Amino acid sequence: MKNEMKDALKDAFYAPEPKNKQAFLKTIRPREVSTVEMLVQQVRYIRISVWIFALGITTFALFGSWMQMEETKELIPVIMPFLAAVSVLETRRSKKYGMIELEMATRFSLRSVIFARMLVLGLLYIIVLGIISPVIAVSFGGQTIITAINIVLPYLITMSICLQVERSSLGRKLEYASFAISTFIAVLMIWIKNYDFGLVHGTMELIENWGVLIVLIFAVVTVYEQWKTLNYVEEFA
Repeated sequence: MKNEMKDALKDAFYAPEPKNKQAFLKTIRPREVSTVEMLVQQVRYIRISVWIFALGITTFALFGSWMQMEETKELIPVIMPFLAAVSVLETRRSKKYGMIELEMATRFSLRSVIFARMLVLGLLYIIVLGIISPVIAVSFGGQTIITAINIVLPYLITMSICLQVERSSLGRKLEYASFAISTFIAVLMIWIKNYDFGLVHGTMELIENWGVLIVLIFAVVTVYEQWKTLNYVEEFA
């Protein structure tokens, strides 16, 4: 009786063999996303405050140069450490908003997402530097290369230090450790500029003679620190 009942149920609820199953599955597979498209997607996930900050620095540099405000060429390098801190904080967003597990499970790894954000921000700051350096140099009678070195060097130094701190146990506990470091570097720069004229003269002479080499060294250090951050990002998650 049971077997007859089972057979009757099978006949009543018979499911035909699926046709063109593989063809159907191919139609619902996610399409391939190029590297450029991924970078464009990450642009939308970078906080609006980052874009406003970069735009604000550019606007201040252009306006100050146009108005011949001497403070412009002094303040822009002091602001650059904070730009570095903002960049480093973007690598913490997944952890801050509890999105680490979700991003690890998506088609792009967490490393790829953070690398894309770093690349987008790096390109943004290169554009900013490319705009403000020649404008400040021309407006205040300086050399473009020396002006660019004075602006980018505080950024690279802060960036390399902040990345090291962010990977430490203390940096993972303190959300705004990068801002504390950037504030310290900015205050130190202001103090040296106003009170240690001998060091200022020596630094200017060093930059004029070896500035390009110094920037290249710190650029390599920064890239190395970024690589270490990407390499251990899931471990630190």
